[in-house]
Amino acid sequence: MFIYACSLYPLVDCVLKQRDDLNSFNMPGFRPPSLRARGVNSATPVTRNTVAARAGVSTAVVSYVLNNGPRPVAAETRDKVLRAIAEMGYRPNTVARALRSRRTMTLGLLVPDSSNPYFAELAKALEDSAFDKGYALLMANSSNDAERELSQLRALVARQVDGLLVVRTGATGSLQAEVPEDTPLVLLDRAIDRDVFSSVTADNFGGARAGVEHLISHGHHRIGCISGPADLPAARDRERGWAAALSDAKLQADEELVFRSPFSREGGYFAAQSLLALSSRPTAVFASSDLQAVGALRACHEAGLRIPEDIAVVSFDGTLESEFTWPPLTVVQQSIYALAQL
Repeated sequence: MFIYACSLYPLVDCVLKQRDDLNSFNMPGFRPPSLRARGVNSATPVTRNTVAARAGVSTAVVSYVLNNGPRPVAAETRDKVLRAIAEMGYRPNTVARALRSRRTMTLGLLVPDSSNPYFAELAKALEDSAFDKGYALLMANSSNDAERELSQLRALVARQVDGLLVVRTGATGSLQAEVPEDTPLVLLDRAIDRDVFSSVTADNFGGARAGVEHLISHGHHRIGCISGPADLPAARDRERGWAAALSDAKLQADEELVFRSPFSREGGYFAAQSLLALSSRPTAVFASSDLQAVGALRACHEAGLRIPEDIAVVSFDGTLESEFTWPPLTVVQQSIYALAQL
């Protein structure tokens, strides 16, 4: 193990330097790890053939053990192969395997903001689901930037992932020209290219309407809406759900009660401040995301308002973060793990 005296930033540079040092063997006191003590000739590459020879089995049997099939292997024979693999330090050549099978057993995930708790939880759920199916997950972040989105998508395609899972930015351009025909792509959360690609989204309209109906059932008639960016279909659908619930209850969906902001804590904070500054402020707020609601809670606390006694807040998402605010948020919860299984 090598310990570097690196500052926290830039960690990527530290990792790349360590890789270069390992490749060139120029680190002070570095010696290539010796296999001789384990009875392995370090001059000979450890391959599937040498493992088979060490275990006294055929290369086909080694393949069956590594791939858990397709043919069964006796427990005693399996143990011999695994012991030989451990003793020789054998690592399967995944690149060669991918060339033979034309599958890399990797999936690419592209999200707009990996620091957003919703996308972090979604990535974890997708990674768990992929792992259960024998796949690794590569994640990239577009940082809500359309050009970076295309660049990251091209990088994932260049790594020959077996499939792509994409949460779009607000960009309206099609991704069709960027994705090979034999690479499946599924849109998540924001179905901007739904006529071209398969998509899995929540019922944003119905969920938002249910959240606002909950507030109406508690006697609130003037309900503000912290909506998301207008170029995102999910944000527009949630705003429409807010308006539909008010209309169904014969209440006014007043435009002055709608403030659109990024799906962020800061966005929710400033939008809530604007709502609270109205001459006739709302008695309840529907926030289109948990992060916006967290910012709204701060604005309410700073204004000296008690929740829910003075003002009620309901949000859309239901991430773990919503359970640890004070008070805990009332939420319309998306079933992230159910979405990941689809």
